[in-house]
Amino acid sequence: MVIAKIQKLGTTLWEHKKKSLLGVTLLAWAGQWVRRKQRNNEIRTQYAKEALKFGEQLISAEDKCRRVFVLANVGANERSCYDDFTSNALPLLHLAGIQVNIVKADNEAQLEALAGAVDHEEADAVYIVGGDATVGIVLTGMLKKRDQIILPIGIFPGGYDNLTLKRLVPEVFTNEKDIQRQCESAMAIIEDLRRSVRPFKVEIDGNSEKPLFSIGDVGVGWFRHIEERRRKLWYFGSAKRRWAYIWEMLKRSPDDMEISFEWEEYCPGCNKCRAPPAPVIVQWRWWHMFTGTPRYAQKEKERDFSNVENEKCGTIGAGTVKGTELLISAEQQYNDERTGLRLQAGRASLGRLGVIREGWSRCAADVVHRSVEEGFYTADVFARAFVLQFTKLPEFVRRVYVSSDEIKNPIEEGRTLVHMKALDSKIELFLPTRLRAEPNP
Repeated sequence: MVIAKIQKLGTTLWEHKKKSLLGVTLLAWAGQWVRRKQRNNEIRTQYAKEALKFGEQLISAEDKCRRVFVLANVGANERSCYDDFTSNALPLLHLAGIQVNIVKADNEAQLEALAGAVDHEEADAVYIVGGDATVGIVLTGMLKKRDQIILPIGIFPGGYDNLTLKRLVPEVFTNEKDIQRQCESAMAIIEDLRRSVRPFKVEIDGNSEKPLFSIGDVGVGWFRHIEERRRKLWYFGSAKRRWAYIWEMLKRSPDDMEISFEWEEYCPGCNKCRAPPAPVIVQWRWWHMFTGTPRYAQKEKERDFSNVENEKCGTIGAGTVKGTELLISAEQQYNDERTGLRLQAGRASLGRLGVIREGWSRCAADVVHRSVEEGFYTADVFARAFVLQFTKLPEFVRRVYVSSDEIKNPIEEGRTLVHMKALDSKIELFLPTRLRAEPNP
């Protein structure tokens, strides 16, 4: 009897192959969804226990709770970013005993204005909830009218690519298979894990009224163009990146770009470009006759470059590059207080198949922002500042991306000048240093 029913079931499934395949697919998807849901709950529990340890610590009556000002872009990543924040990061901040003030920004202008107004009166730290574009807007608002950012900053990885965080801490943020990275960003604030980073400034045609500040990189070319197009191919699932390279190369040939540029020679610091440290002025009062010399909070000691000479400081060079990709990233040298910019040009004359092969190698390594192949970048210039002009730029890639965010200013072939300069301003970022042990699968 049982055998007969099993045979009948097999016959029915075979006669309705399409429905059977659909049913199996739905069951497999449901099983993965349940496993992912269970795993995320285990991760939340693990991090909640860690955060609660900080919330249970006793403080004196004179101390105040730490205050975090959350700037949230509710429209980031198809509006899923803020939901992820409230589910995975906000509860950890509350458990750690941190006072959280959340402000939701409706547009870029509001976000930039709020970032420029926040100071020590409102918060002890700022937490950016959004993607690469949101990070750039907040930094622009903070640095547009100030030389230094006065509050430390945390970044929630809620964007589509999160290239800024992947570049700063690749060992933590490269793999995004679960919510562990989002929890780690909150724990970096709770544990006060800080790292100093220096930004750079981008201006189009020297327009100082609308600068853009960033801690990521600047990319132009076919690969950033294709990576942007892949977002619209969501219905291909995990194969959307590889298919995007095939589809774009079937439609058009990847003509090379030609860029002419000038650069300012990098200088780690000398008496030409560094002012001597400001002398400490002691404010004496009459009571100091009895109490002694006034004491002040120790500030970070500034290095004196008065005796350092560098003949190459301020020297201007010029060159041209040709290729399928242009990448400019900020790099801070070891034991060096300054940041420089590294310009790299991808290999020229790749052709359709070459672009597909290169793109697929990035897909295999789960890397978006740069090549993983040795020798791909044929030009390499390290400098303090660059002025770029695109003498030849194919129409389909006539866009400049800061991290994964497209600059809205139009780029005209042979006319538009892009100015980039590394800054001495220091930003204190809350960044995790490692991933904690994952819960048992």
